[in-house]
Amino acid sequence: KKYPRLKWKHQKVSNQIRPRKWGYFFTLFCIDKASFCASLVPMTGFRKIYKHTLNKMFPIGNIVESLPYTMVFKTTNWCWYRCPHCCESAGADMPKEYIPADVIESYVKQARQDTKFSRDLVLTGGEITSAYMHHSPDYVPKLLNMALDNECAVDIKTNAGWVAAKNQTREKIFNDLVGTLSAHSTSSFRVSPMQISLSLDRFHPHSLEKNTDFITEMSRRQKNSSCMIHVSSFDKDADMFRKLLDNLKKSGIAIQQLMVVGADSGDSLQKLNNSFWSVGNNVILRLTTGTLFDGGRAKNMPDAYHTPAPQFSFISPGPTPTVLMAFDTFGSVTLGENSGRKIRTHWRNPDGTARPLADIRRDLVKQARKEEVRYNLETIKIT
Repeated sequence: KKYPRLKWKHQKVSNQIRPRKWGYFFTLFCIDKASFCASLVPMTGFRKIYKHTLNKMFPIGNIVESLPYTMVFKTTNWCWYRCPHCCESAGADMPKEYIPADVIESYVKQARQDTKFSRDLVLTGGEITSAYMHHSPDYVPKLLNMALDNECAVDIKTNAGWVAAKNQTREKIFNDLVGTLSAHSTSSFRVSPMQISLSLDRFHPHSLEKNTDFITEMSRRQKNSSCMIHVSSFDKDADMFRKLLDNLKKSGIAIQQLMVVGADSGDSLQKLNNSFWSVGNNVILRLTTGTLFDGGRAKNMPDAYHTPAPQFSFISPGPTPTVLMAFDTFGSVTLGENSGRKIRTHWRNPDGTARPLADIRRDLVKQARKEEVRYNLETIKIT
C-alpha cells in the first residue's frame, strides 16, 4: 500500500509551533533505544538498514560523520585587544590559559590514523602568539613543527599586534616562523604547507600599518622557501587592500599580481578579492573578503549579518568542503569556528584528561542529530 508523502513547510519560529518537550525527548528516546537494539542484533544487514534509515531522517548527522574534517585549535581565549567584532569575545580580561601542546599533538596523531581527517590544521586564538609572553616561548614553534612533521597543512592566525614592539619577542617570533618555513619546504617547489593569516579591518588597532610591517619583514627574511600570507578583511573594508598594496610598493618591495579567482571584472575593488600577489622573491600574498557575522561581540553591531541557524554553519568553504571541529581552552569541541549556538561536546574529562578523538567524533554525530530534531520541531510544520 502506498502512503501519501508528507509535505514539509519551513517557517519562522512562532508561539504557535513551539516544540513540545515530550515530542523532543520521545524522539531522542526512540533514536537511542533503536541504536542500542541495532548494536545487539548480530545481523550486519539489519544494522545497515537502520543506519541508512537514520541518515535519511537526519542528514546533518550523516554529513558530520561522512565528510572529511578539519581540526581548529583555539589555543587560548586571551588577546591584547578587545575588538567589538570579535566572534570569540576574546580579550585581556580572559584567563591566560592555553591548550597543552601535548594534547594537541595527541589529537593530531590520532587524526592521522583516521581516513576522514583532511590533514588540515588551524592554530588560532584569541591570540596564539601571546604564548611567547604568558605561557612558553617554545609553544608556537613546537606546534608548527609537530603539525608539519605529521604531514599536515597548517594555518596559523595572528592579528600581528606584537609587530609594533621592537623587542626580542618580535625577533624570536619572526625567526621561528621563517625557520619553520625553511625547515619544512619541499626541495622541488620550495613551498611549505604552512599559511600565515592576518586580519586587515577597521576594528583591529593600526591593522594596516602592522600588516604592512609584517609582510615587509617576511619578504626580506625569506631566502630558501616561499611563504603564503593570507590577508582577510570584511566587505566594507575592501578598500584597505589597495592601501596595503600601495604601502608595500612604497617600502621598495617588488609586487606583481599573479591571478584573480572568481572576481567581478566590473569593479576594481572586487578584482582584489581572492587575488594572489608575489611580494619580493619568496612571499605569496592572498587577499580575501568575508561577511561580518553576528557571533560573540559582533551581535551588537548594526552591520553584522544575522546567521539564521549558526549551529549548522560548520562546513568550510572551498573546492573540497570539510567539517570544522573547533577545540577551545574551556574543554569544549564545537562544530564550526565562530560563536553562537553550536553543536558541541567536551574534549576534557572531569579529571582533566583528554578524551579519545573517536569518542568525540561519535558524540558530535549524536549531538548533530539531536540538534536537528530540536530545530525541526521548532521550524517545520506538517501540512
